[in-house]
Amino acid sequence: MKKILALFSLVFGLTACSGLIENENGSEYLTQLEAEPIGCTFLYKIESEVSVYDADDARRYLENRIADQARPGNAYWITSQRTRPNEWVIFGPERAFILTANVYDCPHPRSVRTAKDGGSSMTVMPVMVETTVECESAMYGGQNSGC
Repeated sequence: MKKILALFSLVFGLTACSGLIENENGSEYLTQLEAEPIGCTFLYKIESEVSVYDADDARRYLENRIADQARPGNAYWITSQRTRPNEWVIFGPERAFILTANVYDCPHPRSVRTAKDGGSSMTVMPVMVETTVECESAMYGGQNSGC
């Protein structure tokens, strides 16, 4: 009976450790993108490393780090995610999650077009606008030289 109780408490203790990291400082309003966005301003690249049991906790930790920056942005794209083993761990997570993300400032973060959506095939053509300026008097008191 003691062995069953010990096993149950061990399993319960390990499953209770997932979901430990909560959103802070408005990080719940960040938008995670599936690919590189179109029409957004790239701000910076960030890398976070955290030892947690769950990949969602690692993502939430990254979002909290983005929200803590001086220029936080409102959307991010995870460009790389990997794990590494924690050495000499007796209690706690056996692996550390390492996430690398690009952070963007998007005008409409909830409806962002990405390269995955086919937006990369869009071509941008420069537009040349010709205007004429008429001068009525000379600048700085000199003679009128036609601007």
